[in-house]
Amino acid sequence: MVPKKLLFIINPKSGNNDKSTLEKLISSQCDKNKKEYTLFYTSGENDLEKIKEKQAEYQADTIVACGGDGTVNLVAQILLNTSTQMGIIPLGSANGLAHELEIEEDTEESLELIMRGKTLSMDVIHINNEFICLHLSDLGFNAQMIKDFEESGERGMLSYAKSFFGSLMDKKSTEFRIEFNGTNKTLKAEMIVMANASSYGTGAVINPGSRMDDGSFELVIFKPIPMRDLLSLTLESFLGDIKNSPYVEIHKVEKATIYCEEAELLQVDGELKGKSKEIQANVIKAALNVIS
Repeated sequence: MVPKKLLFIINPKSGNNDKSTLEKLISSQCDKNKKEYTLFYTSGENDLEKIKEKQAEYQADTIVACGGDGTVNLVAQILLNTSTQMGIIPLGSANGLAHELEIEEDTEESLELIMRGKTLSMDVIHINNEFICLHLSDLGFNAQMIKDFEESGERGMLSYAKSFFGSLMDKKSTEFRIEFNGTNKTLKAEMIVMANASSYGTGAVINPGSRMDDGSFELVIFKPIPMRDLLSLTLESFLGDIKNSPYVEIHKVEKATIYCEEAELLQVDGELKGKSKEIQANVIKAALNVIS
């Protein structure tokens, strides 16, 4: 559906803090394409309720998330199972969902894409009846890396790399019990990913062949990896050939329950959600209309 009335949700803390250029580009594109629009800036305080109130008042047919994966997830929570479509202007550090959907990080190009209004009806993963995952969620190594990244106070891909290698030195395996597809499996793993997408925003492919509209998601299990094989596994990941690794299991599921030996840190679309001993996940099919 070609947008007619747009609400832009802007995270002022993402990307370049000066949003005047963004505002000018939005104004230029909307004026050129004869679109009605308004802007809303998040503050970090009750944003979900405030955006709901703004949308109830404004009644946009398209809400555009201008920020990173956290901002995208925030907007998606409002649009689940509605006809209102979501656009994305990627302004975060990794921009995982935008990368998956091949949305350019160039703001002008992403705006032009939004104006065309071609949508994908994508699935989402519902986690513990509380969180929604559009992209990737995980327990273990990557969640710890995100924690280290946030605590560093730095931003950008270089900081991600520093956090990655720092977490690498402290990686550990934990025992998990997983129920899925009528089976009950106990194993040791360094990370378990609930994947609605194929790769992280860094470009590391952990779920090759993934589709976001197939009515399912994947459990990607990373078994304990000897340090001597870690480099080769990393290279396989960036080459999209990870499915043949003896240290990786991939299972297509519609729902799963993960029981942790000890409480594990959970991240959802790049946002830390605290520690949990039990994770319940199920797919919500065709829940979100996203412009891509």
